[in-house]
Amino acid sequence: MRGMRQSLWLIALVMGLALAVGPALAQDSVKVGVVGPRTGPAAATGKAFEEGIRLATDYVNAKGGVLGKKLEIVFEDTAGAPDKAASGFERLVTRDKVAMVLGESHSSSALAEIEVAERFKVPFIVVEAWADPITAKNYKHVFRAGPCNSGVVNESIVKWVVGEKFKKVYIVAENSDWGLGIAELSKAALTKAGIPFESLVTEQKSQDHYTELNKIKAYDPDVVLAYIYGTGLHYFVAQAAEVNLTPKAVIIDGAGPPSLWPDYWKNVGDAGNLECFVSSMHEKVELTKLATEFREAYTKAFNGPPTDYKSRSIYDSILIAADAINRANSTDADKLVDALEKTNLLVTRGTAKFGLEKGGPSYHQWNPPMLVIQWQNKQQTVLYPTEAATGKLSKK
Repeated sequence: MRGMRQSLWLIALVMGLALAVGPALAQDSVKVGVVGPRTGPAAATGKAFEEGIRLATDYVNAKGGVLGKKLEIVFEDTAGAPDKAASGFERLVTRDKVAMVLGESHSSSALAEIEVAERFKVPFIVVEAWADPITAKNYKHVFRAGPCNSGVVNESIVKWVVGEKFKKVYIVAENSDWGLGIAELSKAALTKAGIPFESLVTEQKSQDHYTELNKIKAYDPDVVLAYIYGTGLHYFVAQAAEVNLTPKAVIIDGAGPPSLWPDYWKNVGDAGNLECFVSSMHEKVELTKLATEFREAYTKAFNGPPTDYKSRSIYDSILIAADAINRANSTDADKLVDALEKTNLLVTRGTAKFGLEKGGPSYHQWNPPMLVIQWQNKQQTVLYPTEAATGKLSKK
């Protein structure tokens, strides 16, 4: 009997130690979730996010982490599908117990995710989904540390169109929340500027734009605002050259990353030259010292300079999240929201501050500066804003 009591005591002691050690190990890190497409037509964004995550976690943890613990990132693949995005977000909250969530590059997915964020009362920093309603809904737990459609259109694209004195514009928009939203904003801004335009809507995953391109060519525009995301943009650019729409008309990729993906030149060939695109990154136009440090760290880690600026976008957002957690001295949602609203942090793209005025998309929104860039002999030339320009628009 005595031996049995000793055995039972030892079992209880071991179980007690296991229960005591388990939570301690679980508390060695603070978890932050990331959502984004690792698969699907925009899988390149997932790769860019992974690169930025690696560099940001190294940076944060080298400086002491968060709350005296290591920062740990848990990544959920959304594949660009709203239903998968919502369920992935919910898993991060319920299964992984993350303090907050960052990421996304599809507006339709982000619009599904913000509903989950509000339902579970978990702070969500959107990184690269641009649709205005994401912040215009004025949700308490939703922030955006990246472009919004209205900011990109009004402060970059249309100002560039006006500055170049283009006389006629054609708008091509994919049938997605982002594409349709940014097209409507462009129409309003061009109307206000007194610039004539025509427009059409294309299928998001279309690989055949010949009929549309011949219609555009008949209008004889000076510039085409191409709001097509993914490899569909590559088909559009390549086929525009085939029908001789370009180089007489200039194409600007209103999303940016598809013009920077590794397979861009393979898919478009020489037709890619002279195409323009928006971006927040250029190695000769770095707004902060941290931007230079990021490029140097990226080049060392990945054996070449960054191409997709979304690696830097997620990097900035992780730094913003870590800063908020440390200032809040807590992972409590209300305290994190309060800390995020007081953000004043220098990151790679400038000083991050979130708008606090309710009633529109500027609420909880930080708009980093965007550049208009043109491919000239496979080199990136900054065209706009003029104070950051490294060259002028070329049509040959």
